[in-house]
Amino acid sequence: MKATILLIGPLVLAAITLATAAGESDSKPSTPTVTTTNASQVIAYYFHGTIRCVECLKIERRAREVIERRFNTALASKRLVFKSVNYEQPENTHFLQDYKLPCPSLVLVRQKNGKDAKWKLMGDTWKLIEDPEKFDRYFEDEVDAFLGAANGKRG
Repeated sequence: MKATILLIGPLVLAAITLATAAGESDSKPSTPTVTTTNASQVIAYYFHGTIRCVECLKIERRAREVIERRFNTALASKRLVFKSVNYEQPENTHFLQDYKLPCPSLVLVRQKNGKDAKWKLMGDTWKLIEDPEKFDRYFEDEVDAFLGAANGKRG
């Protein structure tokens, strides 16, 4: 009996911890509440459902790591924001149509004065996720282009 409790106890604790962590990340508002002095901002969204596969988690983690490593200055100045959004929550379902999401997806959005000026569904993320170098290069190049265009450097 004690052995069973000792084996099940840590499993229950781990399940509660994971459920709490998942609930916290999904309770964030659906749109950024960031106020910035810049009129232009780039938002890197990772849209996902409630139930997430290994690849879904890998794409989100990889994208977040690329942004934090390569674009930390833009993050600090709020010119770039990373948002993970559960599109199955009622307040977020509009994103499925807004950005024509076929499945969990990375989307880059350039906003001007709080309105979407341009967006791009990052369609190659699923085929590149197993090759980290290619994924990183693909995502970095696109984020770079969106940031450059937001600053008037590219079109």
